[in-house]
Formats: sequence, C-alpha cells, structure tokens
Amino acid sequence: MEDSLINLIFLSEKRKNVLLLLLNGPNDINTIKKKLKASATSVQPQIKMLREKHLLVQEKDIYRLSDIGKIITEKMKPLLDTINVLEENADYLADRDLSKIPPFLLHRIGELGHCITIEPQIEHMFEMIPEFVKNAEEAKELRALISYFHPLFPSFYLELAKKGILVSLTLPESILRRWFENDYREQTRHFLEMENSKILVCKECEMFPTIVAADSFMEIALFPKDSAFDRKYLMSFEPGAIFWGKELYDYYEKSSEEVQNIDSYAAVSPEKTGKKAP
Repeated sequence: MEDSLINLIFLSEKRKNVLLLLLNGPNDINTIKKKLKASATSVQPQIKMLREKHLLVQEKDIYRLSDIGKIITEKMKPLLDTINVLEENADYLADRDLSKIPPFLLHRIGELGHCITIEPQIEHMFEMIPEFVKNAEEAKELRALISYFHPLFPSFYLELAKKGILVSLTLPESILRRWFENDYREQTRHFLEMENSKILVCKECEMFPTIVAADSFMEIALFPKDSAFDRKYLMSFEPGAIFWGKELYDYYEKSSEEVQNIDSYAAVSPEKTGKKAP
C-alpha cells in the first residue's frame, strides 16, 4: 500500500497539487480548476483516484482531505518545500558550509521558499549591494549577524538608525574591534547612543554566516567550503523565510553580550581576551 500511495501522489503533478491545495481547506471543483489552471477533464480523473485511495472526501460539491489524506499531505509538504529550495538553489548551496546553521533550522530549510541570489557586480565590488540597500532602507526593523568587515557598514547602519529603523547588530569580536578603530569610532559611538539601535558581541561567531533578518525580507551569506568569502547572498521575501531568518539570528544573539558604550569595549578588548589586535 505504501508503494501504491507513493506512486499515486508523486507520479502525478496534478494529484500532488490537488492535495496541497486542499490542505488549505475544502474547495469545489470550479475553484480547484481555477487555482490549478486546469480543465475539468484533466482534474476530475485525478480527484477520482484520490477518492478511491481514501485521501479525499466529497460532500455534495465540495472536496476535502480525509483524515488519512491530511496526515499524508501535512508530512508531504515540508519534504516538497525542502526539495524545491535545495533544487532551486543547488548551485549556491552545494559548495557552502551549512554546519553553522543549527540542526532544528537546517531541517526546516524548506521554509525559505523562493530565493534570489544577489552579489556585487565586478564593477561595484567594493560598494554596497543595491538590492540589499533598497530593502534595508524600506524596513521598519532589521537585525543582522555580520561575519565580515565592510568599510561602509558603520555609516550605513547608523543612517538606518537615524531613519527610525530598529537596528540590532551582532558582530564577532574581530569585526567589533574594526568598528572601534579611529576611522569608524565616532560613527559607532553615535550608533550606540541611539535608543533604537544596539550592538552585541558574539565570541563564538567567527566564520559564521552573515544573516539579515528584517520585517520584510531575509538574506543569508554562507561561507564557501573551499574558497574565500564572496559576498554572495540568498534573499527571500516569503513570510516563512522571514520567520526562519529571525529564529536563526535570535539563536546567535542569545549567546552574545550587548555592548553598552565605547568604554565597555574593554570587556572584549585584546588585552582581556588574550588575542592580539589585528
């Protein structure tokens, strides 16, 4: 029976889509046809087969998932979502280090949904990525774990905070030290003095992915397994991806310590940690 049900579901795109559609609630045949963009002659035989295997129930003109159908489809959807994400982003994910994503979120990577890949163009390699800048400036709240240093970051995030955006940044110790150097010290001081912004230091976040979790988008940049960091991001605007990104950011923020002001940096200075300054 297991093989029969697997073949029934996965050997037909229409049958699979009918089940996924009805997972959101019962529908009549006209609605099913419209949402699947299919004719009655192509859909009705598939519905008949699903009914015969007790996955669907018909009540007058309405079709709904049976108890068995609901159990199967609820288990099926995360698998299909995961396959879609991995397949759509195979060129990016295949050579990336996924080990820094905690297992409970890696198992839910299907929640990212549709992603786009963004990266700086060769002629703008040292500038901010335009797609990121545009969406960050339109956000109301933005949290970011930043795993690399960019000379424009201190001023950029300060300007976001000045716009009234709630900004929370988590930095590895090595990156935090760069933000406290002379060229960026006053910008960082001003950022820390604002009520709608904060910086945290994560002592265990070296070589970790860069994560941006805003209220309207999510993006992540993973380190390649065998090459240098390349500033290539996956970006998604889907609600599931935004929630996933916030969970990932929160996971690392919980093990980080907030920096209260410039002077408190002594708590994470090279003298305290025993590390040599860069």
